[in-house]
Amino acid sequence: MSSRRVRDLVLASIREGTLDLDTQLVEEDLIRMFNSSRAAVRDALNELSDAGFLVRRPRLGTRVHRRDLGLELTAISGIGGESVEIVIREQRLVPNLPLVRTRLNIHDDHVRLVENTFHAFGETIGLRSAYFSASYDADPTELAGIPLTMERTAAEFFGTDPGDAWVSIGAERCDERTGQILGVAAGSTLLMREITYTTSDGAPFQIVFDRFRADFVRFETRHDHRGVA
Repeated sequence: MSSRRVRDLVLASIREGTLDLDTQLVEEDLIRMFNSSRAAVRDALNELSDAGFLVRRPRLGTRVHRRDLGLELTAISGIGGESVEIVIREQRLVPNLPLVRTRLNIHDDHVRLVENTFHAFGETIGLRSAYFSASYDADPTELAGIPLTMERTAAEFFGTDPGDAWVSIGAERCDERTGQILGVAAGSTLLMREITYTTSDGAPFQIVFDRFRADFVRFETRHDHRGVA
């Protein structure tokens, strides 16, 4: 087993709770379990420690320190019951740019911009910039500070039932301003997610641009392939 494969399996075990928080990991046990070399196991543990999942201390050993947060691919709710809260940073009218005009079929001169941060584990884990029609005049601060789902946001803020969502995911380098908001160094890798949400009858109503700390967040989805030829 290479260090990469050892790291994959240990990290997956932490994420799904097979290895609980504060579990002690013993190198000798892992060497036997993975039929791997001491160097490969040590490299894997050091990498997971550098990423914050483990704590390694001389004479005290290696322990599981934390899990990251799994987010549903198109949603703002955590996998497995983990709660995500938001804090509104800014809301105002901005010029209606061609992308928003075309994607949302809005022909007004201005659209609403709401920017908020996502919080979990006592950390700021993400930043969202959302664009939508100025005809939606609800106050987003009424939803701030409470665990949210996209279904609740669509119902209570937009007054609609959510339908399909178009999503694009990538990675980008963090700029200085975003780094200050998220508490990471400029140049750090962020997970970038762009989503266009539609209503249950297929009408697009919101575009969002999300940036998440890659050391705290992962995206998850489940797809049913049964019956697919």
